[in-house]
Amino acid sequence: MSKICVVGLDVGTTAIKGILVDEDGNILTKSDYPLKLISPKPGWAEEDPNEWWNGVKVVLKSLSTYAREHGIRISAISTSGQMHSLVAVDKSGEPLFNSILWCDQRTGKECDEITQKLGGEHKAIEITGNPILTGFTAGKILWLSRNYPEVFTKSHMFMLPKDFINFKLTNVYSTEHSDASGTAIYDIRKREWNNEILEILNLKVEQLPEIKKSNSIVGKITPETAYELGLDEEIIVVPGGADNACAALGVGVTDYDTAMVSVGTSGTVLVPTPTAKPDEEGRVHVFAHVVDGVNYYMGVMLSATNSLDWFNDITDFRDYDIINSEVDRVPAGARGLFFLPYLNGERTPHRDPNARGVLFGLSSAHNRFEIYKAIYEGVAYGLKDCYVHIPSANVKEFRITGGGSKSKVWTQIIADVIGKRLVKVSSKEGGAYGAAILAYSAVSGNAPDKVAKEWISITDSTEPNKERHEIYERNYEIFKSLYHSLKGAFESVARSYE
Repeated sequence: MSKICVVGLDVGTTAIKGILVDEDGNILTKSDYPLKLISPKPGWAEEDPNEWWNGVKVVLKSLSTYAREHGIRISAISTSGQMHSLVAVDKSGEPLFNSILWCDQRTGKECDEITQKLGGEHKAIEITGNPILTGFTAGKILWLSRNYPEVFTKSHMFMLPKDFINFKLTNVYSTEHSDASGTAIYDIRKREWNNEILEILNLKVEQLPEIKKSNSIVGKITPETAYELGLDEEIIVVPGGADNACAALGVGVTDYDTAMVSVGTSGTVLVPTPTAKPDEEGRVHVFAHVVDGVNYYMGVMLSATNSLDWFNDITDFRDYDIINSEVDRVPAGARGLFFLPYLNGERTPHRDPNARGVLFGLSSAHNRFEIYKAIYEGVAYGLKDCYVHIPSANVKEFRITGGGSKSKVWTQIIADVIGKRLVKVSSKEGGAYGAAILAYSAVSGNAPDKVAKEWISITDSTEPNKERHEIYERNYEIFKSLYHSLKGAFESVARSYE
């Protein structure tokens, strides 16, 4: 009897990734396809949805070839995707415009207009769980209607990246709650599209996909696509989820006392919650999880490993064995040196695009490895800033992921700063692995969190050091005060260089 397996896809910003996973959670093979960002103007970011589809086809062909050669039957496909990015298609499902991405900044006026028409930011947060931000989908739709009215008029459906891929696989329009909750069109409490925002955008609800559960079924793969890619026509397509939610599921973060801390280019702290109550000041996001009935809070810092990369570029030094060894020898507190990791502004908790990076306390006695230590600590303080602003968070264990987690020294510093146990788990494929869990959940009938518990194991653990934690608690207060002392200066400098 052939082994039953599932495919997890991830439509990222830099690549399409795919993994073939068996019923025990083992990754049998993987494939990827690079993507190219399009930037027509400063602050604009686009990609061609058809290029995503081309990449998915390349990846699926590779996985299906492996499956045939090894007598494996693929039962289901599920996709994780970048949040917020807009795809507008005509009646035949063909894209009318490049996708405007999550990191695009062109929609400031439109976001302000939506916020004002809703009755102000507090009302917007009450409905959607978040401020109406430039990254989110609502402002992009309004911008399209104002700047390309002919495209807006021809648009039959507005959707998100992974939902476009699901449509291409099945010819069925659908989305699910985790991605819908990042559009700024979704009512986080009612778990449905919001009519008031639809009216502001001059949209009919029929122009947005039906919202399904993340582990439900969109449909079967079309015969034409099955033939082209060498796949079985009986393969089911599962909705999947937003990248952060799938990444959290992919490391087993589904319970309310467990959190995910991701140390990538940016840094995130994600904590599941049974409530939909937003942070009234909009410092942390609240979105729907891919686990039914669960939401999550998420704090975001913009420059995590990006801060390290910046200093590496300046020093032209990238020997991480030496960096980590020397940083480990520097005492906690970096001998009075502090780094504010606001190289590109900051989101949580300051929501300040004018904030900038700062090395404070620098003297001629400091060496470069003490600066590295300050950078490691500054990023850890930024992650703590995310965590402490999450309402009612009572986390016992953090599951750490991302490129920065490869450094045991940095992981220890983060544990010492936050004062919580950090663990690494067996799964290392992020959103694609979470998507595979959702696919297998649909096939097996088991809940996604149950599958995650069966598939994922802890491989390493880091406990906080009590003495260093006490030092970092004192220094964290200084770190926080530095931003408030410099906020006015950040604004003045920004005005001077407009």
